[in-house]
Amino acid sequence: MLNKCLRTIIFSSGLFLHSLIAYGHNILPESVEQLIKKSSISKEAITVSVEKISRQNTPSSKYISSEVLSWQEDKPMNPASTMKLVTSLAAMEMLGPQYRWKTDLFTNGQIQGDTLKGDLLLKGSGDPKLIPEEINKLLSNLKGLGIKKISGDLIFDRTAYEKPQKESSFSDGETQRSYNTSPDALLFAFNSLSFQFFPNTDNDLVLIKQTPRLANLKIDNNLKVVDNPFCVDWKKDIHMSLDRQTNGSWLATFNGLYPSGCKSAAWNVVASDIDSFLAQSVIAAWEDAGGIWLKTPTVKTGNLTKSFRPIMTHFGIPLYESVKDINKLSNNVMAKQLFLTISLEKSGKASNTENSEKIVRDWLKKSNLDMPELVMENGSGLSRIERISSKHLNDILVLGLNSESRSYYTESLPIAGVDGTMKHRLLDKIKKYLPNKKENSLLKTNTQGFPETLQKYGAYIKTGSLMDVRSISGYVVSRTGEVYAVTSFINHPNANTGRNIHDALLAWLLDDGPASK
Repeated sequence: MLNKCLRTIIFSSGLFLHSLIAYGHNILPESVEQLIKKSSISKEAITVSVEKISRQNTPSSKYISSEVLSWQEDKPMNPASTMKLVTSLAAMEMLGPQYRWKTDLFTNGQIQGDTLKGDLLLKGSGDPKLIPEEINKLLSNLKGLGIKKISGDLIFDRTAYEKPQKESSFSDGETQRSYNTSPDALLFAFNSLSFQFFPNTDNDLVLIKQTPRLANLKIDNNLKVVDNPFCVDWKKDIHMSLDRQTNGSWLATFNGLYPSGCKSAAWNVVASDIDSFLAQSVIAAWEDAGGIWLKTPTVKTGNLTKSFRPIMTHFGIPLYESVKDINKLSNNVMAKQLFLTISLEKSGKASNTENSEKIVRDWLKKSNLDMPELVMENGSGLSRIERISSKHLNDILVLGLNSESRSYYTESLPIAGVDGTMKHRLLDKIKKYLPNKKENSLLKTNTQGFPETLQKYGAYIKTGSLMDVRSISGYVVSRTGEVYAVTSFINHPNANTGRNIHDALLAWLLDDGPASK
């Protein structure tokens, strides 16, 4: 197809033809073209799809799209974390935004007076946000039943997942980094310990706090405050180790120098032993609730059998709240848990990623979306093999607007210059139209019945990044109130230098660039 297209308008008054030469849909904005030329990224490594969104003036009032710009939009690409947009919408559509995960407590013993004489079994369903506050609620409710003492062991049932769900393709060697946490049917606190640092310049010592509280964790703190006004790369002069001792306790050791310019900082570490990590947290939480262990419980992994009877069920936060964390903060393990929950709930049996992918494909087909190139390894985008085209991810964005969960979906996206992974991007464009600025009077309010989030100027964009991937996908509301769906992928060894290319594309949309075409 020629880069310029001939559009013909036939007037009803006769056969008069008016020829209009216009830019073709496959020509990128000049500002974007220039940045690509100046970069070390090949144009063939970039895909772009931009569509204008409008609402039909029909009883169904569906949102529809019309193509504005496309460049290799049908090419399968690695989307990185923008794949979370598929997972989160699929889950809200199939499970409902108010869905809540369950964590069940069972016992094989009896409650005698204020004492539970028997083992305590925790059965998980993959709650992605089973954090210390939730465990505290669970055990406080247990104590509310009149139980003050427990004489038994701890048993963890993780059979909601078919097997350990570890990715086959992604490995960067950073096993202790929290973004690499593997899915777990009883995932607790993202299987991560967080150490917070607070310097005291009066005595050159550093206060270290940690969450969640573990019953048998000791901190060997040998840090000293050094005069340094900068808080960049503050970990470089600190050595940290976290080791499990032969008696089952944990020892966290910190040696080195802490810069005085860091008023506070946090160091997150993935726990190597998931059973011990959860057990020591449960033991501590029961003690914090005022409960007593009559003996130190032995930790076991087991299955729920007929010898156990239910004590109580704890319901986690609603799904839509987890979706907000998944998309705004790009939480990988939460997205993986959500992906596995789809097959757990829809199949009624132990979950695996293969079943989840099949169920998502079936859901897409029912929505009249056939995506032969789609590959979903874990639903988070933290993968070397996940694939989707920019056109089809834009189709997901339009589908999201036609979903009953549209408000939750759009509210989950990072907002440029405001929050999430877009907090520090496009600041010059966003600040220009802040309230009380005279330029603000130039903005037009969107009145087409869009969700409240999309009724004001801004870029609502999910981002993604891997070593050789940069991606954006979401909605842009221009200064005249037009709404655009935009998706762009860069798959190239120098993709990490492509952020300004994507920002230029978003800035062009904010300024209503398509109108000038």
